[in-house]
Amino acid sequence: MKNTLDVLMSRLRMKQLQLLIALDDHKSLHKAAGAMVMTQSAASKALAELESMLEAPLPLFERAKTGLILNPFGRCMVRYARVLAADLTSLCQKWRRFARARAGG
Repeated sequence: MKNTLDVLMSRLRMKQLQLLIALDDHKSLHKAAGAMVMTQSAASKALAELESMLEAPLPLFERAKTGLILNPFGRCMVRYARVLAADLTSLCQKWRRFARARAGG
């Protein structure tokens, strides 16, 4: 697992985590790619790279007539992607407040 952590720490991009969240929200690679302002092939490649980094035994999403469905590992990944995104949002908000306070405003 340490090797996977090392790989994630050195290669994981926030865009990949945003893509996971968009895929969960939209249930469609095409719609998620559109929401992320990227091509469907770029989104597919980013997802494949993430799955490779994770050494995932299965894809994170299963394709169904109703759209993409997260498997249990995919649900876990999306949950942590949302936690990281929320933490970064909180960090940015606190940083802005700190910067305003230092500027006297």
